[in-house]
Amino acid sequence: MLRRIFEEPFVDGISDQAGAAQAVYNLYAIAPAMIQESPAPDGKGWDMDRFVSRSDAAWFGYLGDVEDFYEKGPGFSDSDITYKMADVLLDDFFKQVEAKRADASDLGAELRFTHAEEIIPLAALMGLPGSTKPTTPEEAYTYGNNPWRGASVAPLGANIQWDVYEKDGRYLVRMLYNERETPFKAGCRPIARGSAFYDLDELEHCFGRG
Repeated sequence: MLRRIFEEPFVDGISDQAGAAQAVYNLYAIAPAMIQESPAPDGKGWDMDRFVSRSDAAWFGYLGDVEDFYEKGPGFSDSDITYKMADVLLDDFFKQVEAKRADASDLGAELRFTHAEEIIPLAALMGLPGSTKPTTPEEAYTYGNNPWRGASVAPLGANIQWDVYEKDGRYLVRMLYNERETPFKAGCRPIARGSAFYDLDELEHCFGRG
């Protein structure tokens, strides 16, 4: 990868060639969002495909997923240290709905902006699809043995949304994950088989808030 950009004597003088190649890949990964910064007169942005082959991109993408999985994703089965910090966000979901039920809030919506650094651990904490399988020290995370993929768990524009409905004093919650109706984690029972709606009391019990 480096020799597509630099002359061989320069590449040979780089002490951390893997780190340098990683830096090139990082630029490749963000290049599509840098059209305004591109000097290309055709407005198509940086042509990083000249320097990073598909196979190299796939490999570095995999390494990125490995890092995210262990740093802020499902991690190891005997520890929640990688995603426990997201509990403050899950707690706020419940606080907003509970305030509505207590007639202590007149908000139409509570909106928060964050990045993958919080979406990924929140997805693991909530047991969202693709984030339910941790690994063990004896079996390292790989694409072959685990469904977790950063591009699916926290794609560009990732979002988690709870919609709250009330009728005759009963509060129901529906979740959208990346714009799709998504069931809550295993063990949480919807109001009917196949339904996307959950009673708030059931969710409080399911998530240990009761």
